[in-house]
Amino acid sequence: MNRITAIALFALATLLTSSSARAQRNLIEVNVPFNFTVNDAFLPAGTYTFGLDSMVPDLLIIRDRKMEVKAKDFGERGSIGPGRPLTLMFHHYGSQYFLSEVRFNSPSNGIFLPAPKSEAQARKVNQNEDLAFVAVH
Repeated sequence: MNRITAIALFALATLLTSSSARAQRNLIEVNVPFNFTVNDAFLPAGTYTFGLDSMVPDLLIIRDRKMEVKAKDFGERGSIGPGRPLTLMFHHYGSQYFLSEVRFNSPSNGIFLPAPKSEAQARKVNQNEDLAFVAVH
């Protein structure tokens, strides 16, 4: 009986370690130097943690320094292609920034976010779209 218990505990520890490692890869802390919008939620400049929900893998959760949830958005996970990992990408219109992509630890691990209604309105007013990148240091 002790052997079965030991095997079960080993299997559980391995599973928990593997889940923890996966969760850490999908979590980055970034100091965003400008105000920005996510899913029509306005966030002031500051340090935020960007992570994926462990139960709903296509759900991006953004928390402030106090670990309070400030915004959530469903996106499309997948390969983000060439570019620097551990980077946020924003669409920029005039003085407004909209989070569009979060790149985690590798080019194959990112999430694309749909444009919120407020971004479509900003695009109509200012048709010059720029891209802004903020990287983890």
